[in-house]
Amino acid sequence: MMDFLGLTIGQVERFILIVSRFTGMFLSAPFFSRAVGPRRIKTALLLGVSLVTFPLVSPWPLEGQASVPMMIGAGVTEVVIGAVFGMLVHWVLVAVQVAGGLIGFQMGLSMALVMDPTSGMQEGVLSNLLYMVVLMLFLNLDGHHLLIESIAKSFQTLPLGVGIPAGEGMLRVSIAGVLQLFKLAIIISAPIIAATKLLYLGMGLINRASPQIQVFFLAMPIAQMIGFVVLGLTMTLFSQVMAREIDGFFSLANKIIGL
Repeated sequence: MMDFLGLTIGQVERFILIVSRFTGMFLSAPFFSRAVGPRRIKTALLLGVSLVTFPLVSPWPLEGQASVPMMIGAGVTEVVIGAVFGMLVHWVLVAVQVAGGLIGFQMGLSMALVMDPTSGMQEGVLSNLLYMVVLMLFLNLDGHHLLIESIAKSFQTLPLGVGIPAGEGMLRVSIAGVLQLFKLAIIISAPIIAATKLLYLGMGLINRASPQIQVFFLAMPIAQMIGFVVLGLTMTLFSQVMAREIDGFFSLANKIIGL
């Protein structure tokens, strides 16, 4: 077997597959998937993490004997595993964005969009604000370290070359993640939606009693004021709820890789 920079061909194949699984996670996971900083730094981090993990990974069944099509198939499989894992964790932040969109619509801020330089997309003001708050909380809870640790451990529970986990189990976990995503979005936005709905109901009754009063011209600024007040009051519990939900989405993601 030929040597390649001190490594056998089989070891090079193993390293490529390790990089592939981490690449999938880097493409979809929170923080790592954001377009922040030079790409060279992210590439160096990806290769560095893969290099540190390499001694802990057992040889895969076709090590040194795989053809090019087999390597391509195995590499795609590893990317999918890492991407699904990162995506499930990322859904906790997507839930916050959905909640921000609902809140912004109720407060009349749905037309106020800002360009997010980290994603290259226009997002609602509240969606972007809440996303950044939860992302900072995610980093404060060492979520980025937990992502790397979970992927590193996954090579023991889901070895290289065994393929994608059972489709039924992955589908069940994914559906549970989607349901939890929308449930969390409703939980976050429910207080403000309820407050603004009561405001609009009151404004409707006033307009019904005195049609000459143009109450709906006053409804939007009052709705924004009430929305920000309720949002400020609920922020005292926001961090506790999000810390619990981040842990819950990590648990769902870990089921995919057998942890």
